[in-house]
Amino acid sequence: MLHGTALHAAGRLEQALFAFEQALSLAPQDVNTASACATLLSLLDRPAAAYKILLSVQALLMQNADGAANLAIAAEACGDLAKANAAYAAALQLDPSHLRSLNNVAILAASSSQWDIAIALARKCLALQAGHAPHHANLAEYLSGARRYAEALDAVATAMDQFPLDSDLKIRHAVLLAFQGELAKSDAALKNLKAEERGVFEKFLLKLEAPGDAHGSAVSHARKLALQPPDALQIHADQAFRTMAIGDWRSHDKLTTLLREALAANTATGVGRNWGDAAFYGLLLDLQDDELMQLRSESIPVLDARLKASLPAFTRRQQPIARQDGRIHVGLGVQSLHDARQLHALKQQLAHHDVSRFAMHVYAFTPQPGLQSGESLRPHAASVNEIGHMTGAEAAARIRLDRLDIYVEMAFDSPWSRQDIAAMRVAPVQLRQAGLYRCHVPGHWDYSLSDRFTHPDGSELSRDGAIVRLPHSCWLASAGQQMPLRPLSREDAGLPADTLVLASFLPPAIIDPHSFSVWMKILRALPDAVLWLPRCGAAAINLAREAQAAGVGPARLLFSAPMDRTEALAAMRHADLVLDTLRLNAAQGLEDALHLGIPAITCAGGSPASRLGGSILHAAGLAQCVLDSPDAYRAEAVRLGRNPQVLQELRQHLRAAKASAPLFDLAARVREWEAAWATMAERTRAGLAPAAFDVPSSASSAKP
Repeated sequence: MLHGTALHAAGRLEQALFAFEQALSLAPQDVNTASACATLLSLLDRPAAAYKILLSVQALLMQNADGAANLAIAAEACGDLAKANAAYAAALQLDPSHLRSLNNVAILAASSSQWDIAIALARKCLALQAGHAPHHANLAEYLSGARRYAEALDAVATAMDQFPLDSDLKIRHAVLLAFQGELAKSDAALKNLKAEERGVFEKFLLKLEAPGDAHGSAVSHARKLALQPPDALQIHADQAFRTMAIGDWRSHDKLTTLLREALAANTATGVGRNWGDAAFYGLLLDLQDDELMQLRSESIPVLDARLKASLPAFTRRQQPIARQDGRIHVGLGVQSLHDARQLHALKQQLAHHDVSRFAMHVYAFTPQPGLQSGESLRPHAASVNEIGHMTGAEAAARIRLDRLDIYVEMAFDSPWSRQDIAAMRVAPVQLRQAGLYRCHVPGHWDYSLSDRFTHPDGSELSRDGAIVRLPHSCWLASAGQQMPLRPLSREDAGLPADTLVLASFLPPAIIDPHSFSVWMKILRALPDAVLWLPRCGAAAINLAREAQAAGVGPARLLFSAPMDRTEALAAMRHADLVLDTLRLNAAQGLEDALHLGIPAITCAGGSPASRLGGSILHAAGLAQCVLDSPDAYRAEAVRLGRNPQVLQELRQHLRAAKASAPLFDLAARVREWEAAWATMAERTRAGLAPAAFDVPSSASSAKP
């Protein structure tokens, strides 16, 4: 043991571990030796081996608080939270003032959003060790997690009086001022940060963005910092977006007000900004169309100014590239190849393209790409490329090597959109799969893909920009689930046997308070119904709170258990009616339901984001399920919920319509996309500017 201790002190960890292991072989029940081995194994990034050794002396460790805490820490590192909680509880029973256990239990509670528990434990730590600055920081962090920003600011201010030079506290103070909406004070505090503190500040923002510090999130955050240095408004907005993503809407009104004030100030001064994710999340707020338009139009020149030196300027080609194959080369920018649903849909699409006319290139923005993730696509694509780990300039340079004719980003206006790539121009024609806004903003994108329902005949296409209207729907539905779904009972799916199940198959980030309010009205009118939502972690707590406030018992919200894709689809078949969101329609969730034969209703609003669901249902042969107002939507949901026979007839109608409905004819819809691409390429080669046009309907490919 003495030899091992000396080696450890000298930094020779492998040799020290070998010495401790020899000692442990001679005395396998010696707690000190086992603990020394475990410590070295942890330092050498072998947590499972460390935990195994401590388990071998578990009975002895549990005799004192330090030993129990050590076992708990090892269990936590290996994901054995049940054992960790039990060991921490034992440590605190042996010593109620055991600081390590109090602190770590608080961290565990905070990780599962049990803020009240975490706050109480942090206060105990402070009472025991008031002179330890991290305890103050932890208390502020937990108060912030509970959205108690004023109390968190008070906690940090008190700590700063005691520790005036603590950089962590200074940074937290500036960030909490931004969270509270005190933007001028926050910007002043940020300006006063020293140069060496700016790096700590950026790491702190990264921790907020990605608590696990995953590589993909780190890359995304670094890219965001490069596109626009954060100020107080950006920090406030990003925090509000994070809370929106977990169904917490308490920042909606303040965020809307701050965004509106900033937009008005920018109009007055003529100084814009890159609004980033606000262009997407603004769809869920009470912003007007002209304000949403300004969010996007301001971002383009600001982003261009930051990126213009990243790559040589792109030269638009007026003449066709001399290629041996003579095909139109199309690049598809896709979110991720790790998502089984997206991978399946993309594979189905690629398999239907006319390879004699089109060469397809895939560029995936997968945060942590795997070597094999795109293998199933390679038989149908000219190339498959993972570019999520690249900077905008690196990704744009890579895409330019393929000399594309058309680049299509299949991102709508979502946060994972790679606007930095589009800003540097990678093809003569750049378009988005589908736009969520009424008006097309020229700049990075030449065209927006729409359809005749999303942009009806009466819309001002000349004002809206280069809108390409497909004949049926701009949503390209895949060919459905190919693998057989095993039988799954309602009980196995966690659903009551004889209850009306209303469902929404989309993440909480897309659920807005207006839609949820209408859903609660429907549940109040249908007292025996339940609302079934996907598993959504911390959002379940927030949605249950909102339901309670709306007069609906939280028990009437059901959240699905963790399942793989096949199990989830098998369970989804037990839904009786799918309810679409009103401001930003579900799209993929609707497609899944319709493929499974589950009827759905939507409300068509005034924006493309709120008309996409109607486009999908029209293309599925369910035009009668597209309502024109929230009141009509609510009334129809209640009518169907009270008439099981009518609901069953609607299900039968959907199943019968699948044979001829345009939504389910993937081959014909792909031909329409190809026709649109060909027209765009021809216009560009002829030297014509982008212009709106309609695509004729392709004949059905259904076999007799």
